Amino acid sequence: MKNKLLNLLIVCSFFLLACEDEGSVSTKEPLLGIYTISKSELTSDATSANGLVSISSGTDITSAIVTAFLSEITCNSNANKAIEIAENNKINFVCRLEDKSQDQGSWAINDARSEFTLTLLIQGNLVPLKLTNLVESSTKIAGNVASIPVPPSLLAAVNSGFAGVTDPAVLISIDIELERLN
Repeated sequence: MKNKLLNLLIVCSFFLLACEDEGSVSTKEPLLGIYTISKSELTSDATSANGLVSISSGTDITSAIVTAFLSEITCNSNANKAIEIAENNKINFVCRLEDKSQDQGSWAINDARSEFTLTLLIQGNLVPLKLTNLVESSTKIAGNVASIPVPPSLLAAVNSGFAGVTDPAVLISIDIELERLN
């Protein structure tokens, strides 16, 4: 009788060890998905080094940011261009509806989920975008990028005076929203 009970305990122990513990099930990162840049607004004035050309805080520069960032991928339609936040901390630029994707960098989020950093390969340079005051929802990711260098030509789409600026870069601060497309 003791042997049967011992055998039963051993079998039950193996069964319990073989079963997956619900606490150890990995959960999918909620940020994974395909996004478009739906908002990019200056939070401080963007000014040339000599101070002669500027764009006021509060100006919507979404179109210029989308054009500059997503110019790295060629799609049949610009409307198909998007950013994929993928597994293994990868960032891909994708052409939706065209089955085209290219590795464009990486992402990281801090433990408190208050800062989200996208490191993007833009025009041959790694550009870190650190979103602070992060707001996550099922439909968007939003935050503030305190300082990012951009070529004056990017700002020329908003203020033509920047076309003649010879500064290597202009520092801008923006509130940015990425809208989920899937």
